[in-house]
Amino acid sequence: MMGQLMKNGQDWNAKLVGLMCCMDERDKVQKKTFTKWINQHLMKVRKHVNDLYEDLRDGHNLISLLEVLSGDTLPREKGRMRFHRLQNVQIALDYLKRRQVKLVNIRNDDITDGNPKLTLGLIWTIILHFQISDIHVTGESEDMSAKERLLLWT
Repeated sequence: MMGQLMKNGQDWNAKLVGLMCCMDERDKVQKKTFTKWINQHLMKVRKHVNDLYEDLRDGHNLISLLEVLSGDTLPREKGRMRFHRLQNVQIALDYLKRRQVKLVNIRNDDITDGNPKLTLGLIWTIILHFQISDIHVTGESEDMSAKERLLLWT
């Protein structure tokens, strides 16, 4: 009996390790893909992101991205202290909320602290709103979400 429990525990651990590897790989692919997408837009204003998690922390590149995508001009704090970085990220988040972009559990300190999962989530939300929402496919209805359009498009 004890041997079977140990074997089941080892099987479970092996599956968990495999799952973690897949999740890590997915995060790497998303980070690389989202960084390329951001740089495609930031090149219009001669800016560049090397590390997605680091280079969005002060809010400047995030604000620049939103300005390029929207055509609007946003205010920004010029200082380098944590307060200024938090304020810049908050400016970006507030702008997205005004545009009716649904942000779930993403706070300014999450981005300022370089939280990988929430940074990826924020960028995916921006992509959905500004890029995917422009996709039009045969058979779509007006009340279809951006995600539904993307799935229909693929």
